Amino acid sequence: MSNNLFFRNKMNKKRIAKLLLTMFFMVAFVEVIAEFNQDKILVWYTKPLLMPLLITYYLKRSKKINPFYVAALLFTWIANIFFIESAYKFIIFGSIFYLLYRLVIIYIVLKQVKMPSFFPLLIGMLPFIFVYFSASVLTYDRLGSNLYIFLTQGVFTIILGGLSLGNYILASNRTNMLLFVSTMLSAITQFLFVLKFFSDEDNLLHAFAMTLFISGQFLLTKYMFLNEKYKQRYEIIKDFKNVNT
Repeated sequence: MSNNLFFRNKMNKKRIAKLLLTMFFMVAFVEVIAEFNQDKILVWYTKPLLMPLLITYYLKRSKKINPFYVAALLFTWIANIFFIESAYKFIIFGSIFYLLYRLVIIYIVLKQVKMPSFFPLLIGMLPFIFVYFSASVLTYDRLGSNLYIFLTQGVFTIILGGLSLGNYILASNRTNMLLFVSTMLSAITQFLFVLKFFSDEDNLLHAFAMTLFISGQFLLTKYMFLNEKYKQRYEIIKDFKNVNT
């Protein structure tokens, strides 16, 4: 009886998680359309819902919840709310919370990734350093005071990019690939911020940036699930060895 109840609760939890994920992508689709149409009212209705849906989905799916990841998603949720308005002060506030999000993600990755030396990290950072340096030089005059925001975000993206790419070079598995692709999508999103100064298609860039952001967040959540799964397997194997020694 207790086994049937456990199985039923597990199935219900999976159904709720699937429903939450479906709602997340449905809201995301509407939000991207709203960005493209520059419908600020619809953006205000949809954008604030994205991260709460993803957080709830993570809480339902995760077998071992990482509170730091939940905190990171909360930081990016607050950042996104500030980014809805284009006033400079709101961009600053949004950038601060997005920076906190980056710091927490870097902390999580550092706890999960064991680099044998500094060399793989340096190799992983080099492409990001080159691209960010080139973009800064080419857009220095156009960015103005926004350059400092771009560079500050860039420093932490370079570190995260170095960790993800360096780790993927060392171990080319699905988990590391998800982390690397997620980081790449996040970096491209920042470059779209720069492209706004050279393009009249703000609506298209905003819609594309949101598409990349949503994809990156989902892939990062998948990375957390896979890493959690491999960690559980490792602990089971470790416990088994300890019992037999």
